[in-house]
Formats: sequence, structure tokens, C-alpha cells
Amino acid sequence: KKAGLISVARGTGGTEIIKDLQDISLLDVYQAVECLGKSGKLFSFHDNPNPNCPVGANIHKVLDQKLLDIQVAMENQLRQMSL
Repeated sequence: KKAGLISVARGTGGTEIIKDLQDISLLDVYQAVECLGKSGKLFSFHDNPNPNCPVGANIHKVLDQKLLDIQVAMENQLRQMSL
């Protein structure tokens, strides 16, 4: 509703899509359900991993950019697909 994709009213059949389907991208729906949270990242790890752990000490520098690239590529594909 906050994304401007639907209207909601009380009663049976009270939910309605208010934009033309071809004007709603899958990215619009993906963003409307707020699956990214406050960080804006689809993938995330603990902000303060244990520096004494070989995995924790390296996880951000190994994976952060790769996962961001994956998220951007996915969002670009979703942007091109409409309902």
C-alpha cells in the first residue's frame, strides 16, 4: 500500500491493484515487500565478526562486493520484467 501499488478497503474484495500491470515491475513488488531491511542489502553478515576467527576476519573483504554485485544484477533483471 505504501508503495502505491494497491489500495485496501474493508470488506470482501477490498484489495485492488491501482496501477496498470505493465507499469509495475517485479522490482517494484520486491521493494514494496521491504525484504532488504534498513541496510538496503539483500545479503548481510554480522557487522562485527570475530577478528580471531579465520572466516570472520575475512568474510567481508571476500564476499561483500561480490554479493552486492549479485544483488544489483538481480535488481536490474527485476526492473525489466513487468507483471
